[in-house]
Amino acid sequence: FNTQFVKRPQDAYMMNCIYAYGGIVPLLFAGCAIYSYNSPEGMTPLWVAFVYHLIRIGPYFMNFAYVYTLCHKEGHARAGLYAKPYNDSIFVRNVFNWWIGMFYGVLPATFAYGHSLNHHKYNNGPLDVITTSDKPRDNFANWVAYLPRYVLYAINVSTIHQFASERNWKVVSKTMMGSIYFLIWFLLVATVLSPTFALVYVSFPFFEASILLSAVNWSWHAFLNPNDPEDEYVQSITILDGCINVLNEDMHVVHHQVPGAHWTDHPAQVTKCWETYKTRRASAFRKTHAFEVFGMVVARDYDALARKFVDLKGMDDPTQKLSHAETVALMKERTRGCWWGPRVVADGGSGDAKKKES
Repeated sequence: FNTQFVKRPQDAYMMNCIYAYGGIVPLLFAGCAIYSYNSPEGMTPLWVAFVYHLIRIGPYFMNFAYVYTLCHKEGHARAGLYAKPYNDSIFVRNVFNWWIGMFYGVLPATFAYGHSLNHHKYNNGPLDVITTSDKPRDNFANWVAYLPRYVLYAINVSTIHQFASERNWKVVSKTMMGSIYFLIWFLLVATVLSPTFALVYVSFPFFEASILLSAVNWSWHAFLNPNDPEDEYVQSITILDGCINVLNEDMHVVHHQVPGAHWTDHPAQVTKCWETYKTRRASAFRKTHAFEVFGMVVARDYDALARKFVDLKGMDDPTQKLSHAETVALMKERTRGCWWGPRVVADGGSGDAKKKES
């Protein structure tokens, strides 16, 4: 039944996501809103809010993961994801970013413009507004210091500033429209119900998302080759046999190489470039997921990272295989290396792993 609405039959699942996240979640929100409207306090009991958010985010935040991944995919899909005539509908083509996302803290323009036109243009470099490459990633305090940068991106402030500096006024206006849209949503809820309700039911998902997604981005771009910071096979991770591989997001190198590629085409792209993955000694890990990588990185658990690391170059050529100690040194070098800023090491870093990197 669902295949009639989408371009590719593999995307039929999206309709179930729209029914659940665009139908059931808003109905639950409406139920809480009606209760609050008729309550003298203008707010539900906190346990009701807790249950709402628990259902909304899902077990091991899988509802959250699918909403944000589909906002992400939709932001890149300029031609739309749906079959005709549904693809001609502005609402349907933007349903995740402009409707469902409101219940998950998404500002509509963040993925369509900030992510697609800034992050992917500058690829974690100095002009990328959510770059992680100016700080050693193996430091929890550095991630905490990174949070304001991510929040400014999430509310479109830093992206608007960057687009304005590039005199891209068309994108500036579209990005501002997304921010105003979300602000109207927040003020409407705060005025009709109460500021407390707006904070708990609208603001909380935004800050929740900012924390989780900043950790994800920190993880996706935790590694860097100090001798070649633009090496995309090192600076974006690839997770093999991932525990939580939502729509092949674990193949993050592919996403940066071909941002608009359909998720079902990612494995073929990896296969196509597999020899380069091996020669570059890609930042590849097995049987893990983004949040575990984040935890291992900020906890400086280099032994665990080394055990999860897949030495593709060493697998291909046993004479190039890294020992565990050399792999630990490589993890340290790649998580501490910086592309720009005051922490850049002039000599490009050092370590035992460099012996076999050349």
